Amino acid sequence: MQKATIQRQRLIADFIDNGNVSSQNQLKGMLKKNGIIITQATLSRDLSEIGAIKKRFKNGRLLYILPTQEENSAQIKIAAKALKDFVLDVDFVLNQVIVKTLTAAATVVADSIDNLKIQGMIASIAGDNVVLIVTKGEMEAKNVANQLNDYIQ
Repeated sequence: MQKATIQRQRLIADFIDNGNVSSQNQLKGMLKKNGIIITQATLSRDLSEIGAIKKRFKNGRLLYILPTQEENSAQIKIAAKALKDFVLDVDFVLNQVIVKTLTAAATVVADSIDNLKIQGMIASIAGDNVVLIVTKGEMEAKNVANQLNDYIQ
């Protein structure tokens, strides 16, 4: 999966999470306002991949929603795809985790890691092909590295 796809899917998920997305045409227009022009087929595929469904509410409105259970969360699915596609290696030393990525993918990976909300992380910093994660201590670094390795296996 390309970085652009992950970034686009994250934006779509954000639009849906903010509510009031009732059609693909509306969503296409929202994306266009953000400089993203895509085909209807690509938008349909993106919606399917992030698990978006339409739900009719009591007031009769039909809106897109995303799964809310943590294991089915759209943001977690997108983050997991990014890690699997772009991460080459994860290691830790003392209270730091080093995530090696494909060239120019570190920013997308760092954002994806942040969206996973892993306990013990203080901050992540992205370069071009490496992400540095600072944790509270060595045990937390080991835990974060193990969780990230689970995503890339």
